[in-house]
Amino acid sequence: MDSAHRAGIRVTDVDQTQIDALLQPSLTPRLSTGGAQAQPLFLLALFSWLPKITAPTIGLVHDAYDLAGAKTAVPTTSTELVSELVAAGLLVVESGEEGTLTVPGLIRSLMRRITGPWAGEFHRSPHEAFSIAIDNSYARAKASDVPGHDEILDLVVEIEEWELLEQMWTRRSINVFDDVVNAVDAFLAVPASVITARPILALARSAARRIDSMRSRLGTEDSTRLVPLTDFDSVIVPSLHGMLSAGHDTARSVDEIVALTTAEARFHRSNRDYEAALQTIDSGRELLRNRDLEGSGPTAMMQAGLNLEHGKNLISAGRFAEALRVLQRVVQFSETYAPNSWHPMLAGYVETALANLGHGYGKEMGRNLTLARDKAQSFEMETLPGEHKWQCLDAMRSLDRLDLSAAGTALAKLRNAGTVKGLGSLPTIAESLYRVYIGRASIAAKELIDNAATRNSPMTSSSNTRYSGIVNIASFVYLAAGETKPIQDLATQLPPTHPAYHLVKARQSFVFGQREQLWSSTARVLNGADGPRLKGCAAALRSAFLHHEGQESAAVDSFGHVLDYCIIGATLMPIAQMSKSSRSALIEATASHSAWTDLAEAFDDPSHSAADLQQRLLDLPEALRVTVERDVELSSAELSLLFAIDSQKPVPQIAREFGVVVGTLKNRLSALYKKFGVSSRAEVLEHAKRNGYLSSAEVPGGGSASSD
Repeated sequence: MDSAHRAGIRVTDVDQTQIDALLQPSLTPRLSTGGAQAQPLFLLALFSWLPKITAPTIGLVHDAYDLAGAKTAVPTTSTELVSELVAAGLLVVESGEEGTLTVPGLIRSLMRRITGPWAGEFHRSPHEAFSIAIDNSYARAKASDVPGHDEILDLVVEIEEWELLEQMWTRRSINVFDDVVNAVDAFLAVPASVITARPILALARSAARRIDSMRSRLGTEDSTRLVPLTDFDSVIVPSLHGMLSAGHDTARSVDEIVALTTAEARFHRSNRDYEAALQTIDSGRELLRNRDLEGSGPTAMMQAGLNLEHGKNLISAGRFAEALRVLQRVVQFSETYAPNSWHPMLAGYVETALANLGHGYGKEMGRNLTLARDKAQSFEMETLPGEHKWQCLDAMRSLDRLDLSAAGTALAKLRNAGTVKGLGSLPTIAESLYRVYIGRASIAAKELIDNAATRNSPMTSSSNTRYSGIVNIASFVYLAAGETKPIQDLATQLPPTHPAYHLVKARQSFVFGQREQLWSSTARVLNGADGPRLKGCAAALRSAFLHHEGQESAAVDSFGHVLDYCIIGATLMPIAQMSKSSRSALIEATASHSAWTDLAEAFDDPSHSAADLQQRLLDLPEALRVTVERDVELSSAELSLLFAIDSQKPVPQIAREFGVVVGTLKNRLSALYKKFGVSSRAEVLEHAKRNGYLSSAEVPGGGSASSD
């Protein structure tokens, strides 16, 4: 410093990076214990570690000094020591708007090299004191919404207090990005060598990379825009895969176990291996239970994050009732302990709404969708995290109440968004149901048949997957378009253990006038554990069948049960699936019943009166485009044979597919011809298409059987 002064160089004019580069290791100061200068030097060391000295960080220095605890009978306050440092030229008062302090560059570099010994004079080192002060200050800053977060995070990186950075994540998770854009840079600054040993920071840095990419793409640092548009849900950390089962859990903290469990489960969910994901969560929870006996559990935020991941996996596996119980804990935590944080609150509401849809409870679904939107607006978010998922669910909710204008708007936003992750075939199913309601059932059915995402949906590929609601809507769309063969295909693909199997069989029985089979299949649905939406559809098939048989009194009585299920599920879909004649007759017969008022109230909207709902149902187009002669009932084997000959395949090929010789197949065909009163393959196909056993683009003498 004296040499610089003699050379006429102001130390404050030298660039900090140049000073750090030019100082030789031999110039590192050495401190002796004791002496009058120990206290001011300790304070100077605290100031020197600040990347930027501002009003909030000056307060942080004072707090750290007090927390260090000077070992002297006459301790000097940090405020008094500041005056000494300024008088000695070691702290410089800068002129400016706020008149902040600075440490000359050379002094700062030298003081940062001092590592001690401080033990003889203070109870804590500068780093230890700063760690506690930062922790306290960060909590106060969040509670009172005061500025200074950026400077705090800069200091954490500067002093390489990685454990503290880790604690910030375990306490706030991705909320650190909500109001502190600089947090992205803080987590990205963590060295790779540190990340390797700290799975929590690996997860946090991956999230930071995701939002950093969005920041570059949008060219903004406005967190209210960045956060909702960043897909944190699909963050996968390959380096963490397999670490949970590596046998080193005893060395892991409980928060690290939660982080590893969440990351591993998400990895399996991304690969649609939902059972593996759920097994991972079970294993992680077992490890946590063992640790709970030894000490405290994970932080509340980490536990909520694990519950959220668990709920998502349960939904993906179709275990909606279990998902609702797990997600309820997420919502309760958010509302009670983190009411000022958007995460995991907003995701909790949206995922709960999705589980409500799967379970068939529309009223709760609507309530959670409203809460999610209202809370997002209170956080000044124009869009929700997972906005497209919300739009899809809102479209389904609008279809429940036959608000076709609102449904069309939501679906248009989904179409503009392209492929939406995490929803499978639900957007396609919602679109098809909307098309049926606006009179374009044929197009809806063709899109379902041709859509690869729907064909490959786990709704039919696993007996453990309970996407019965999706199958229910798909079979309704096919029936509305007069496409009976896809219904037969669904029944063939589904195992009898699948909840939607009996509903599909019931629709098949309805088309072919098989009363006994219809009652048997619908009874399985009504006595099962499925939600009110599916039960309402089963009851509606019974009512419509009774009406077509001319049993008006029985049909009206049965329709009362349909209304009850519609009230519980807050949906009009069961009634909408009826033929127009049945729908009109049963609505007219029950128009004055109080159940309609209860149904209107289930939608929590005063604009929906009983009369309005009845009119919306009456305005719907025909939802049953087949006319069936009830004098011929076919067995499942006969139906399969009828569908088989409705092709260009020769008889020998069909015989091979059925596993019989040609002669046996011809005998079966003769029996089928006799049952219909015809004598040839062409005649039986014409008769079947004319009467709804088979769909036909053009039926001789009868126009289009499946046109819109």
